[in-house]
Amino acid sequence: MINGKEYQRQYRIKNRERLAAYKKAWDEQNKEKVQKNSRERYIAKKEQIKKYTSEWKKANPGKVIANTTKRKKHIKLRTPKWLTAIDFERIQNEYTLSALLTKITGTPWEVDHIIPLLGKTVSGLHVPSNLKAIPKTDNLAKSNKVEV
Repeated sequence: MINGKEYQRQYRIKNRERLAAYKKAWDEQNKEKVQKNSRERYIAKKEQIKKYTSEWKKANPGKVIANTTKRKKHIKLRTPKWLTAIDFERIQNEYTLSALLTKITGTPWEVDHIIPLLGKTVSGLHVPSNLKAIPKTDNLAKSNKVEV
């Protein structure tokens, strides 16, 4: 005879696609709730996440370098040649604003690409009009998506 937990496990395996479709539809209908829960979970586990991330970076220096190099490459590839010195100054000002807001509020802020550089459906450019300083929690919740 199968106990309750084993039955549930087998049910999930057998109905994986149906359950995934149901979850995707529910998440789509409840975007705000999903974002709120995600943000709350991040805030509740913030120190644990920082510790894990720090340990992972120490244990995987090669991957950290590879990821950083890849990110810089994508920014360089998506920075148009036609940008002027004023455009580069505006980009730098957005990063300065982000650092200032972090210092003032005591919570981390990041520069977000409104249209992601590597989006699934669309990819943006690294230009001043595509940049915006937002709280880190909002940027993590947004991930690599375009918010409409």
